[in-house]
Amino acid sequence: MTAAVVPGRGRLGARIAIAAAFLLAFLWQVYGAVSNLVVWLGFAGSLGRQLTATAWIVLVIGIAIPVVAYAAGVFLGRRRRPGVLALVLLLALCASQALSLSQLAFFLSVVGAL
Repeated sequence: MTAAVVPGRGRLGARIAIAAAFLLAFLWQVYGAVSNLVVWLGFAGSLGRQLTATAWIVLVIGIAIPVVAYAAGVFLGRRRRPGVLALVLLLALCASQALSLSQLAFFLSVVGAL
């Protein structure tokens, strides 16, 4: 083993740990989006109605936002130092939260009327 290989392995382990820690935050956001979908399906069912196609699209987009944001963050930060990767994933998480809140507000104001 050469000295040049060992620091790279340490950084790889740190990057994997950072990505895994941020994955938990993104999975929590996905969990919230899936539970929104389940609750709205139950609410529509209790009224004897179905969700419209627009409602389905908006709710599925809510699930896709954190998945795409995490993938983009990991892709953009994959060859960066661990600190830079953490900042990129933090930015992706903030953007994902902002987009999810906007999506939810749109759903509740326009589509939520069923």
